[in-house]
Amino acid sequence: MLDPRGRSHDWNALNNRENRAFKGRSERLIQVDNPTRETARRDRIVTSLLPLAWHNDYGGWTAALRSRQNYLGRFEKNLSLISYAFDQAATHRLGGYVRFGNPVNHPMPRTEASASFWSVEGRTGIALQADRSLKEHLAFGADRHAGFDAIWMAVTDLGYVDRRLWDDAGTVEVGPWGSITSHRGATVWHARASLRGGLLYRNPGIGVQSSNRYDFEGFGRVTGDVSVRTPFILKTTLGVRLFGGSYSAANAPPLQRRIMLAGADPYETFANPLLRSRGALLVRPDFHYQAPGDAILRGFRPDLGGRWAAAVNVEATKSLYRRPQETGLLTQAALEVFADGGVVDPRAVPPATAGQSYTSLYDAGVGLVTRHQINDLGWTMRFETPLLVNRWDYAAAGTDKRIAFRWLISLEPSF
Repeated sequence: MLDPRGRSHDWNALNNRENRAFKGRSERLIQVDNPTRETARRDRIVTSLLPLAWHNDYGGWTAALRSRQNYLGRFEKNLSLISYAFDQAATHRLGGYVRFGNPVNHPMPRTEASASFWSVEGRTGIALQADRSLKEHLAFGADRHAGFDAIWMAVTDLGYVDRRLWDDAGTVEVGPWGSITSHRGATVWHARASLRGGLLYRNPGIGVQSSNRYDFEGFGRVTGDVSVRTPFILKTTLGVRLFGGSYSAANAPPLQRRIMLAGADPYETFANPLLRSRGALLVRPDFHYQAPGDAILRGFRPDLGGRWAAAVNVEATKSLYRRPQETGLLTQAALEVFADGGVVDPRAVPPATAGQSYTSLYDAGVGLVTRHQINDLGWTMRFETPLLVNRWDYAAAGTDKRIAFRWLISLEPSF
């Protein structure tokens, strides 16, 4: 028999090979997960299991079992996590999070696609995500991506949530995004923009003519940033980032969808159990963790946000240590000097002059930035001291002085 190109095939032999390949994929290698290794196999799906534990104020100590899967390191990139909170006073103690990515039965070239479902620690939702690479050449040229996100997030148990960051509300939102990263010698440019529109609903309240009611409202949310890192004077590296974001609707946004001033919004940190709920390890009252995102005015409290913000972040780093092999517990260390400034919604921070339509904020300080690598796992750690904050009563560690010792820590690069 001939195929459309006129080549001869033994279709029985071809089908047998495909059946053997499918049988190989259906076989599973189950192992204990090593977080520092990404195991990929050609002949079967790899399933890696890892027990986890964390703590928050409402659920107490929580135990979980995480499962990661992949085939060839490219397909069946699935993740599931089942958790149980041990505080008997808590409700909804059993939680689950599942994500299915890149099914091998429906391969899409140059595209990462996933569907996630969760009901965990007082929140329920669904997310659909697609990320298509538009890069024209593998070895050179700008790395362009375009994608589309759809998410439903609902608050189902207020006991878990930090009421400074979450309202009793839910959203359904969809929209496109795009990004580009360009390397020119030692200079790296990056830009990203996201546009979302959707529906906000408030959870049941007292009704006028019925026992309860729902409030619905359409909204739009747009964010964008552009950044550059480049060699600078005296063998330093200069980083500059510009950010702008806005929420548009007839009424004020729910707390979880504000444009945040100091770092990432609650949707961005939701997947991390160390940041997700009230009293989690990295968000305890006297622990100052900075999750990068939005305006990154890092000297200010992480619960501040409003309808809009525009900001600039500037960093200069001087290398103190670099490991030639780029592997090991400590691969790089650098001294950092930083400054952040912006204008923000006056409803986020009241202006110094009554009636002003914006509030000006700035901070500055020094820090230590280190980079670490264990096998396939790499991360950046920042210890920063925003010594100068103009609105010190809204600082991350509020004081009555413009210049004071304040500190924050992060396990992610600022931008």
